[in-house]
Amino acid sequence: MTKFIESFATQQLLPPWEAEDAQTWGFAVRMEGARIQAYLDAYFNGAYPDRAPYHYTPVPGPHFALLSAVYFPKLASRNLQTASRLGPTSHAKSWDHLKHNEVYLAFPALRYDVNMDNLLKPDPTLVWVEPFVFSDNDSVVFSSREIWGSDMYLATIARTVGGSARRLHLDLGMVGVKTFNPRSVSELIPVLHMQTGGVISAEISDLVAANPDLKGFLEILGGSGAFAAGRPSGVGPSPFKGGRELNNLKQFRDCYDMAACIYRAIVASETTHKDISNIVVFDPAEVEIDFMWSDSIGAVLTALFGVEDWVKAGPPKAHEAAAKAGPLKAPTPPFVGPPPDHFPQPIGPVPGAMDWNLNRVPIKAEFAFAFSSNVTFAVTGTLHTYGLTEA
Repeated sequence: MTKFIESFATQQLLPPWEAEDAQTWGFAVRMEGARIQAYLDAYFNGAYPDRAPYHYTPVPGPHFALLSAVYFPKLASRNLQTASRLGPTSHAKSWDHLKHNEVYLAFPALRYDVNMDNLLKPDPTLVWVEPFVFSDNDSVVFSSREIWGSDMYLATIARTVGGSARRLHLDLGMVGVKTFNPRSVSELIPVLHMQTGGVISAEISDLVAANPDLKGFLEILGGSGAFAAGRPSGVGPSPFKGGRELNNLKQFRDCYDMAACIYRAIVASETTHKDISNIVVFDPAEVEIDFMWSDSIGAVLTALFGVEDWVKAGPPKAHEAAAKAGPLKAPTPPFVGPPPDHFPQPIGPVPGAMDWNLNRVPIKAEFAFAFSSNVTFAVTGTLHTYGLTEA
């Protein structure tokens, strides 16, 4: 990967990252293999203009993705070169501590090496692919997009703090438009609502017996170390090598031709969980996952989940009252006498207030869990840079 050039404004969060006491909530949601393959073909298997020496396919069997919410209360860069710039007398080994919330969707895929005869070599490596990821911290978004090319977006994320047994209520919004038209106005619109119910004490093996389709996906989670140390009780080992690596396509579009890229590369990174604790499993029947339908997010939902339009009218139950009340309005500034003609009434929605008057697409969670861990994230290298050699 081309070395990232720092400046006084761009030293934030150079990898590797280290986070203490991160809190993770994970939800297994079903996907169609054909849509996973279409995504892999569009982002990894095409000729741009040459082909990478890899070919990506979905894992065999029932297909699931992991929709996750993570709270990082203390995240820091462990880049020693950056930390050394704090001064000659500094002994710091980390820099730029911050906190943020993150929400992402990731699915497992098999990466095959391709030989000179364009044939797939046996023994593929299991990697994760992230179609989307959101963060509510500008520095994290900048570093993720510019340094290793994650397709991360800035969001407003409201998460209920506290409650019994690590229950979660999270709402995510982004600046977008409800409906594209010549008079569309960008505003903060809700994108995702997630809420868990109660914790259950059932064994993992009992859940797998009730839903056998989950078996392969939970084996993959155990192999990745993202669920527990080693693998969950009652679940066999992963049948694939690897499992901790994330692959993403780093690309910069040509400003004169948005259909072309001036730089494109496959970048590998790795997330490691240590000191895993506080593992709980939620009743999936009580989990609520609702994507709010808008023109800003609709195309993503169609590509990943095959929905062409909203499925249920109105907002989630938790936000029905807010939808009826409408978006909060900023107070009118005081005037002596009537307000001037050029000042419209009211002056608009309060910044940070989401309008929940949207329809939704419910997504079923088939497995739900949470845990705490210390997390290390590192960019391990560039697997392939397109365009260096002709096909």
